[in-house]
Amino acid sequence: MAIIVKKFGGTSVGSIDKIKHVAHEIAQRMEPDDQIVIVVSAMGKTTDELFRLAYQITDHPSRRELDMLLTAGERITMSLLSVALHTEGLSSISFTGSQSGIITDGSHGNAKIINVNAFRIREELDKGKIVIVAGFQGVSLQKEVTTLGRGGSDTTAVALASYLKADTCEIFTDVDGVFTADPRIVADPDLLPIIDYDEMLALAYNGSKVLHPRAVEFAMKYKIPVEVKSSISFNPGTLVTLTEESFQFMIKEVNMEDRMITAVAHKSNLIRYRMEQNDRMRFLMKNWTNEIYKYVVSDGQIDLYIESFYATEIDNIFKVNELVPLSKTPDLGYVTMVGIGINLDLPFLNKLEDLIGDLGIQQINHSERTIDILLPSVNVEACVQTLHQRYVKGKL
Repeated sequence: MAIIVKKFGGTSVGSIDKIKHVAHEIAQRMEPDDQIVIVVSAMGKTTDELFRLAYQITDHPSRRELDMLLTAGERITMSLLSVALHTEGLSSISFTGSQSGIITDGSHGNAKIINVNAFRIREELDKGKIVIVAGFQGVSLQKEVTTLGRGGSDTTAVALASYLKADTCEIFTDVDGVFTADPRIVADPDLLPIIDYDEMLALAYNGSKVLHPRAVEFAMKYKIPVEVKSSISFNPGTLVTLTEESFQFMIKEVNMEDRMITAVAHKSNLIRYRMEQNDRMRFLMKNWTNEIYKYVVSDGQIDLYIESFYATEIDNIFKVNELVPLSKTPDLGYVTMVGIGINLDLPFLNKLEDLIGDLGIQQINHSERTIDILLPSVNVEACVQTLHQRYVKGKL
């Protein structure tokens, strides 16, 4: 008997036909003794549309009421998928995040999971039912509905897999797995059959959309193997784990000290808020609950890089706290190379600057596994394509 957690993102359940396809594939592939938990996102762009409706009323809607509104999207999907499974002859039941026992802190819009008490899921699995869970949401200790932030359904799935001691956690999306670059902008990326937690975490934090970084952290902490795969084909995809096999895959066919670039990630349409680190700003930072992409601290200033999607909300936060940015710079982007042996090498840096120097580089930073390049958002795709061809494909 295997316990399997399957998560389906918004594009995978974006229409009735897609929901029926998912239900049919599950029915065809399910083994008699399998216990299956399915975590779903809202259909397609439903969450964005709900956001848009709220912001048609006001530029700064209550975060509590936003959570009440946004959680409706996943409830629609979970119910429709349960109906579809019934038509396939399978017994199923759907639960909201709170019914599933996803306990969070009280930070509306970007809550953190503090505990999972999914006894109702266990009870229904023992009755032979497939359990469908609304991802992205939970309930606080004060019994308030909360959401986990963008990509929160991934986190729900891995958290439940940990609680249930699942044999595997499968993340279904509209691509075949984790690629060496975004297949939407690079014509010939390679599918990675296996990747270790560290590198997947670096990719996730730097713009790769297939897995949310908080989900990777959960998987790493609790040693949950996660497979990213296609909801169209259901074929094997990319296994995220930590084994000797993953290390051997990374080092094959290279010289001993060659730079090994696993993949190139990116994020476009960022706004940089440059703030003075005064007492008022420090107080705000201690109580900060909104999503940010990156921050850089230097010389008494802090640069916050925020996705433009959140600009209205961030502007209001600064206004309410009587803070005025030193500057606000839109239309920025980051491109990040993830690999081994790519830091503290000035000749490598010089060659990199020669290769992409005409793309308006504003800053280059590094860690032990990444090189981050800040540049205008309009040049991000060209930078990704160039770096991928040179350092992953070796064709330039």
